Amino acid sequence: MTMAILKGLMQGYLSALLDEGVVNDRFNAIVCLNNTVERRERVVQQIETYFADVDMILTEISLDVDNSAFDFSRLASLARQIEEKSDRNWYINAGKWGRILFDYRTVEALRGIGAEHMRLACPEFIKACDEMNKRMLSRTLLWVKHEFANTKRKLEAFVQMERRIIRLERSNSSN
Repeated sequence: MTMAILKGLMQGYLSALLDEGVVNDRFNAIVCLNNTVERRERVVQQIETYFADVDMILTEISLDVDNSAFDFSRLASLARQIEEKSDRNWYINAGKWGRILFDYRTVEALRGIGAEHMRLACPEFIKACDEMNKRMLSRTLLWVKHEFANTKRKLEAFVQMERRIIRLERSNSSN
């Protein structure tokens, strides 16, 4: 498969993810900025880190919920972590004199990836925690897990395409 065809398929898949609302413009911006092998690898790494982090947090939440004496505020805090990792906001630290320090590598690691469905699922779970509503908490946790499974499945396909492009670019540059 030629590089142009593969990149066209990738663009079509990205458009489908945007149209379905699985990802938002934040994700699209991350992908569009990455036109070198190193930057593509960084995107793949960022997505995989997101998967690992959210998997770990959801496991922690599930273990806490299985314990009958769980802390609602702790669960809400964990859900907010997922929300932040899924959000599209930019986090830039101000320096000593209030100047904005912008290091692309550092800022990239601190921003969410733009997983829109996950970002939208978390507030209902947080609301259930704030209201200390166990029934609503159970339903919304299932929803968050479902949205994560769908988002992960769709982004894993994206990662596979990115890896294929990376391999082709490396083999083309070595020839």
